[in-house]
Amino acid sequence: MGLLALMLGLPNTNRAEIGYEIHPEHWRKGYTFEAVSKVIQYGFDELGLTRIGAVVFMNNEASIKLLTKAGFEKEGILRNYMYQNGEAYDTYVFSILNDNR
Repeated sequence: MGLLALMLGLPNTNRAEIGYEIHPEHWRKGYTFEAVSKVIQYGFDELGLTRIGAVVFMNNEASIKLLTKAGFEKEGILRNYMYQNGEAYDTYVFSILNDNR
């Protein structure tokens, strides 16, 4: 089906990044949104995080829509941040803050 990870920051920073990769067979079925929502809740309520970030390719409209629906806000652009097939791509950086959910 895919994977979803919550990668914790350095100790005592109270922040993490979320990332996911889903097999195309399972796209647009709501599974990823449900999982992301649960991980956000767990991160804030159980781990005491104050910020969860996400990085997404600028052309990944489905992921941008999912993050926005989950409450993330676009913060800006990271230039040449991710690589795919040996080529560098700019990405958007998103975040959700515990105070703003």
